[in-house]
Order: sequence, then structure tokens, then C-alpha cells
Amino acid sequence: MNRSIPIGISTALVAAGVLAGGFRSPAAIPNTLLAKVKHTHQLVIAESAFAPQDFQNPKTKRWTGYDVGILRAFAKTLGAHLKVDALPFASSIEAVASKRADITIDIYYTKARARVISFSRPMLNYNDVVAVNSVHPKVTKDILPALKGKRIAVVVGSEEVSEANAIPNATVKEYGSVAESFLALSSGRVAADLQPDTDVAWAKKQNKSLKIKILGPVPKKIAPPIKSLRGYYGVPKGPYSHTFLLKLNAFLKKIAKNGVEQRILDQYGMKNPVFLKGIANAPNVYK
Repeated sequence: MNRSIPIGISTALVAAGVLAGGFRSPAAIPNTLLAKVKHTHQLVIAESAFAPQDFQNPKTKRWTGYDVGILRAFAKTLGAHLKVDALPFASSIEAVASKRADITIDIYYTKARARVISFSRPMLNYNDVVAVNSVHPKVTKDILPALKGKRIAVVVGSEEVSEANAIPNATVKEYGSVAESFLALSSGRVAADLQPDTDVAWAKKQNKSLKIKILGPVPKKIAPPIKSLRGYYGVPKGPYSHTFLLKLNAFLKKIAKNGVEQRILDQYGMKNPVFLKGIANAPNVYK
């Protein structure tokens, strides 16, 4: 049966935001990322199991890693908890760009990525390296001629793809995760693997049976600019994320200065001061 409500009462109820069991006025709908996170009490991170940045503890299945630790602490300052959206790395940027996720794990800056997402201030220094099989290496020098014409492993959608593609006559094999690429290297299916040094060292520490080792840095001729080898968090582009970025950048600068970030890195064996060298005094935007 159709029931009508007197106009005066209806208007009052709408203004009060209580019509029809929980009606929300348009003003109550979050229209910025910061408002959304505070309203839902969750920060959705798009991540892809890159240890030690972010991975699941095999026993507890709880997500851990230094990115998780940093962003979990940041979420807490906003009265929120971290929610993980696990998906292939190649899909993580699109997930944030389309606002299906709120923030990426830390990633390299590229012009292509900057066209679809906004970047935080830098939070970590990285160094891309050439990893090879530790028992039967098919590459013995970390120079471009030694890599020429070889089968090179990289992760789909990573910055290392462009580095590998710059190697003359190389056959570039793209894998869905760092772990898959290391298994290919350990089994001899590829001659070399281009990855951040942190990933190689961590993988070897966690799996002693892996036959991998760091040969040396990626040759300078194909390596990106040194400032591009820093880690940044990515958020949806535009005014939607502006106030959120202000909060995030202030938090990242603070923990880089007060020792909190170093204590988080220490948990994953990252005690070398090079990881945070110059980070606290870096600009908030990529220059």
C-alpha cells in the first residue's frame, strides 16, 4: 500500500538525514580520500607480495613487511586500520588510479605513472641490481656486453622492464611476482634477474635453497636516474587526494627524522644507513 508523508514532515526528516531508515544527506558523503578513510576507518592498500615490502606471514597469514608497517602506523593516525587488496603488481596502479584502492605499496616514479596517479614524498632509497645463478652463472660481469642477448627476468609492470628492454638483443621474460622470477633464475631458466637489492637479499635469507646471488648494480647506461630509484607511495590523482597527501607527507618526514622508520626497517634486516640517506630532507615532490 502506498503511504504518503506530509511535505513539512518529509522536508524536516530529509534535512535531519533520517528518512527511510538511514538516509544520508549529500553533504555527509565523503568527497576526498582523507574524508573517505576517516569515514570508513580503513585505508585500502593495493599490494602484490613483494617481500620484504609486503607479504603474508606463512604461519599467521597476516600481512607484514616494511611498507605494511609504515602504512599501518599511518592509518592509525587517521583512526583507521589497514585493509589489503592483494592483486598482481601490474594491476595495482590501475586500482589506485580508478580509486578502487587508496594507496600503492612504495614504487618507483615514472612519467607514465605520474600521468595517472599522484606520488608522495620519497620514503626509501633503492638500488637495482643484476642477480644471477649462484652455482652456474650464465652472466659473470655486471656490464651491458655481458647481458647482451641473454634471457632476462623481470616482474610485469615494474621499472625493471624498461631496463631489461634496453639490453641489446635480450629476451625479456616477465613474471607475475619477484618469487616467480627468482625461481626461474635459481632453476637456470633465465640468465639474470633485474630487481631491487632489498628483494634479492630478503629472498635468499628466507629460502636458503635458492641459487641466486647479486652480481652487481644494473649498468649505468640502462639504469634510471638515481632519484627514480627511490620508493614513493601512489594515490589517486587530483584534488581528491590533496589533503590526504599533506597528512601522509608530514608523517613520512616525521618517521624518517625520529628513527621510527629505521626501527621498522630493522625488523627486516635493513640496517644499512644508505636506505634512508637524504630521505628526511628530500623535497615533497619529485624533482
